[in-house]
Amino acid sequence: MIIAVEGTKSFKDYEVFTRAMGVALSSVNNVDKNIEVWSAGPHNVNNFTAAFCNITENYLKQKGFKISFKKLPARYIEDNINDVSYFAFLGTKNDSKSKLTALAEISGVETGVFRL
Repeated sequence: MIIAVEGTKSFKDYEVFTRAMGVALSSVNNVDKNIEVWSAGPHNVNNFTAAFCNITENYLKQKGFKISFKKLPARYIEDNINDVSYFAFLGTKNDSKSKLTALAEISGVETGVFRL
């Protein structure tokens, strides 16, 4: 399973981020034991994503899952959008959705938009 994450520079709420990741992980099936989390940034979102993966790694390992984090450019995720199982966009109430969010929605990828 691949979870892709993208946010805005103004997004700074780790609590909302963890809610987004909880929603993403709730769609994990028991067949695919490898979870890859792709983060397209910016820096604050990459840091949240890396920290989340590190914190949950031991818990998921006990459940038989392996989680890994990859910081990737948005273009890479665009090119591989059909491999993504869940896409999360993080922003504030004034931020409009990104181009990547629109592409995920059009491509039929389950998408969550989380705002402060």
